[in-house]
Amino acid sequence: MTPAPDRLGTTLVRIGRALPELARVSVSRHVAYRAELTLWILTSLLPLVMLAVWSTVTEQAVIAGYGQTEVARYFVATLIVRQLTGAWVVWELGFLIRSGRLNTELLRPFPPLVVQATWMITALPFRLAVLSPIVAALVWWRPDLLAFPGWTALGLTAVSLALAWALNFLVQVCFGMLAFWFDRSDGLFELWTSLWFLLSGYVAPMAFFPDAWRGWLDWLPFRATLGTPVELLGGFSDPSRVGLDLFRQAAWVVVAFVLARVLWTRGLARYGAFGS
Repeated sequence: MTPAPDRLGTTLVRIGRALPELARVSVSRHVAYRAELTLWILTSLLPLVMLAVWSTVTEQAVIAGYGQTEVARYFVATLIVRQLTGAWVVWELGFLIRSGRLNTELLRPFPPLVVQATWMITALPFRLAVLSPIVAALVWWRPDLLAFPGWTALGLTAVSLALAWALNFLVQVCFGMLAFWFDRSDGLFELWTSLWFLLSGYVAPMAFFPDAWRGWLDWLPFRATLGTPVELLGGFSDPSRVGLDLFRQAAWVVVAFVLARVLWTRGLARYGAFGS
C-alpha cells in the first residue's frame, strides 16, 4: 500500500501539471460569460455608496481621525480589496451537490475545489479590467488618493490580500458543503454575509466602533477577510499591530481549512451513502 505522503505528493504533481490547462479553460469560461461577470462586479460597488454617505458626514466633523480625504482613501481601498478577495464558490458548490453534478466533478483527475479555486483566481484580471477605469475616475476626482505607501507596505498588503482571499474562499466552501445536509444552505450564508457587512469594515471603518468593542471585533474572522488588507492598503494600520493582524488572518485560514476538510470528508461519506 502506498504511504499517504507519497499519494499526496503524486496528487500535487498531477495537479501542478494540470493547472495550466485548467487555467486556460477557466479563462475561456470567463470570456464566454464576460457580460455576466461584469454585471456581478458592478453589483459590488457598495463602497462607492458608503463613500458618498461618510463624505457627507465627515464634512461636518472628523470622526476617529477620518476626514473626507481619509474616508475617500479608505473606501477606494475597500472597493479594490473587495474585488480582489471576492468569491462565489458557495453557490457553485451548493448547486453541484444538490443537482448531483458533483458526481461528474469527482471523476475528474483533480479535486473539485481546485477547479473552483482556479476559476475564481483567473477571474482577477477581468475584475481589474472593469475596476481600473472606476479607480482612475476616483483618482481624477481626488488626486490625493494616489500616494505610494512604500514597498514594505505593498508587500504586506499582498500577503494580507492572499490570506483574505483564502479565508473568503474557505468560508464559502464550508457554507457550500452544508448542502450535503441541508436543502437550503444559502440562508445560513446570507446570515453570515449580514454580519460580515457590519463587522468587516465594509460599511464603516473599524475605527468608528467603540473602543470597548474593538478588542473582540479584531479577533473575529470578519475583519480578517476585508478590514485588515483595506487598512494596510489605505495606510491606516498601526505598524506595531501589523504582525498580529497577519497572524489573526493566518490563524483563521488554518481554522477554516481544517473545518472545510472535515466537512468535505464527512459530506462525501454521506453523499456516497445516500446518493445525490
